[in-house]
Amino acid sequence: MKIIEVVSMRRAGHHAFANWLVSNLLGTDGGSGYCEYKFNIIDSGNILWINEAEINYDKAQNIISEIKPKYLVITYEVFQHTTSLEDNPTIKVDLSSLVTTPELIKEWGVTDIKQITFVREFWNNFSSLFNLYPFYSEEYSKLEVQAWLRYYKLLVRSALETNGIVFDKWIQNETYSDKALRDILGIERKVNPLSTKGTYSSFGDTTPAVNSLLNRRSQVVFPKWFLDIVEQDDELAKLLIKLQILIN
Repeated sequence: MKIIEVVSMRRAGHHAFANWLVSNLLGTDGGSGYCEYKFNIIDSGNILWINEAEINYDKAQNIISEIKPKYLVITYEVFQHTTSLEDNPTIKVDLSSLVTTPELIKEWGVTDIKQITFVREFWNNFSSLFNLYPFYSEEYSKLEVQAWLRYYKLLVRSALETNGIVFDKWIQNETYSDKALRDILGIERKVNPLSTKGTYSSFGDTTPAVNSLLNRRSQVVFPKWFLDIVEQDDELAKLLIKLQILIN
C-alpha cells in the first residue's frame, strides 16, 4: 500500500489537488469528481480516498484494514479532530497523521507514505471560506474564526518547512505542478490542474479560470473585527510575506 496524506484547510482547493492526483494516476480526463462521499472506493478498490479524515478516524482505520487498497489517499481540512462521532472535538496542535500508526502501517503492508501540506494564499482562502459560510462574518463566530487563523498559520509554517504545495502556484505553473506529481507519484502529467474537478465552488463557478481563483478577495467584504485581528497578528504578517515569495 502507498499512502498519500494531504493536510490542508477547508476551501483551500485541496480536493481539486487530490482529485488531480487520482485522475493522473488513473489516466482519466479530470472531469470525474472522486470525492463524492467521506469514504470513496475508486477503481474497484485499488484506490481509497478518505475525506475529512480527522473526523471519526477510528472508522477510517477499520475501513482501510478491510479494503487494503493499493493507493490510500487521505485528506484533512479542519482545525479539530474526533476519534469517533461520540467524542467531543479536540483542537489540533500539530499536523501529524491521525489515521496511521506504526502498528497499522505494518498491518497494511505500507511501502511508501507521502504527507503533503497544501496551502492557499491567505485572502483567497478566507474569502472562499467566508463566502460559502456567511455566518463567519458575524461576531459571534469570532472564536471559531480565530481557531481557523491559528490552524492556517500552523499549515503555512509546515508548508514553508517541508516544501509544501501552494494552490495559487499549482494552478498556474506547469513546471511546479509537474514536479509535484513526479515527487508524489513518480509519473508524468496527463491532466492539467485546471482540468480537474474539486468539490463545489464557494462562488458558484462551474469552470473557474486562474484570474478568478487568484482574485477572490475582490468579491468579499470582511467585517472590521476580522480585519483588525489580521492586522494585529505580527506572526501571520511574517508568514504571509514568506508565502508570497514562494508563490512568486
